[in-house]
Amino acid sequence: MGELLHDNAVVLYGDILRLTDAIGGRAERTIREAAGLGGSEFEVLLRLARHAENRTTSARLAEDLSFTSGGLTRLIARMEEAGLLARHPHPDDRRAALLEATPKGRELLERALAAHVPQVTADLVEPLTPVERLILRELVTKLLAHSARGTVQGPARP
Repeated sequence: MGELLHDNAVVLYGDILRLTDAIGGRAERTIREAAGLGGSEFEVLLRLARHAENRTTSARLAEDLSFTSGGLTRLIARMEEAGLLARHPHPDDRRAALLEATPKGRELLERALAAHVPQVTADLVEPLTPVERLILRELVTKLLAHSARGTVQGPARP
């Protein structure tokens, strides 16, 4: 057991968890203070904004976020009740609805991003050189591609 306690993979995993906890905790506080959004609400609004026409189905959103359908259904209901989301009939599938952020949801997302981007840049980007940033992006992408979760799909970049 002694050698397993100090295994490189175990130590690296612990360091990644500590880094995620430190940066993630600050990010959640920043977002909540700037816009009153919880982390899951912020992620839903962010993912919706990244989809074509800023809307998608709850099934696709659950896939993007790795949520259970039940957990996401409750979150969507709360966000709809708070006036952050709206449901629209799906043009091609009568059983599905398209979710879209409301003007209030988009405005809160903008406020959250205005506070979040400088904070996460200071925590995650500024300590690294430009080359280290590229290497980190490549390594994280490779690890996510190898995982069951996959990489984050963002909008197409020019």
